[in-house]
Amino acid sequence: MTTKQDNLIILSRSSSNKIAIIHHDIEPAEIKFKDLFIEEGCSVDFLDIRNIKLKDFLKYDLVFNRVYSSVASRDYKILFKTLSLLKKLEKKGIKCVNSYSASLADYNKYELYKMLNENGVNTPPTLFFKSKKEMNSVIQKAIETFGFPLVIKRNCGGKSYEVTKVYTKKELLITLKQMFNLAKQQGYKAGFIIQKFIKSSRDHDVRVAIVEGKFLYSYSRSFISRNSEDKWMASTSGGSLEMPYDAMSEEIDIATRASKFIRASFSESDVIMTSEGPCIIEVNPTAGYFIDNFDDLDRMKLIVKTLINKDISLEVSSNQEQIIPLIPEVN
Repeated sequence: MTTKQDNLIILSRSSSNKIAIIHHDIEPAEIKFKDLFIEEGCSVDFLDIRNIKLKDFLKYDLVFNRVYSSVASRDYKILFKTLSLLKKLEKKGIKCVNSYSASLADYNKYELYKMLNENGVNTPPTLFFKSKKEMNSVIQKAIETFGFPLVIKRNCGGKSYEVTKVYTKKELLITLKQMFNLAKQQGYKAGFIIQKFIKSSRDHDVRVAIVEGKFLYSYSRSFISRNSEDKWMASTSGGSLEMPYDAMSEEIDIATRASKFIRASFSESDVIMTSEGPCIIEVNPTAGYFIDNFDDLDRMKLIVKTLINKDISLEVSSNQEQIIPLIPEVN
């Protein structure tokens, strides 16, 4: 039982759990997650993040956050609303999968970098800029500090959208001009990041799933080409092939630490192996799934069963830190 003294939440199958799945558009994966929770004896409701208030959640034992998967980076004000809601729910003692902190890391790649870097988790060095005014100084710093090639990404994005590797300053400037123009057309206002390119010593990465600090499953994804002849990035939606792979202990360890430091109940980390050991490329607290893929269905079932059938404890943070702005202005 939850007490104010220890501020612990226990979710177990000893009673019928009431679960709210928050979403934007309802995608097939969200419908399947609802079915799987129901199969485990839970009562489940869909709640549209666009039309809810805090009081709507007070009767639920768990809030399953699928907003990012169902909206991606198309609605930044909604993502900010989601962060605010998660913060308030945690203060009310309602368990969120995933937490405010993990969701912030999901929606803001630069915040993810800072969380990992500050805790000694190997991840690509990253610089952030939000406007054309600061672009030139950040570019110069990246060139001097990282050297070429460089990787450019939207600070808020997924499924390898707008991820590019550049080899020269001219190519970098042309690419960023195109990215700013597209951002203006789409109303994108969450900024961009430049990362040092980290070379993998293998022709694949590894996805490592962690639930409540425990290893759940892993698989590898082949590298594909993007704006170059060399194969350097992994993206299932972009054409990478998934293959069975048993993660090594050092890969599990770095994924476990990454999940811990962003306070994720569940995450899938993208890990590459380098000459200096494993490196986290990204952490995905709201991974996407294809319901016509049998492997993904098995993974979804395993996630739900692990969350529901095992007693899960989550210490709810009592600190009062401010929500970090997700939507900086772009000039």
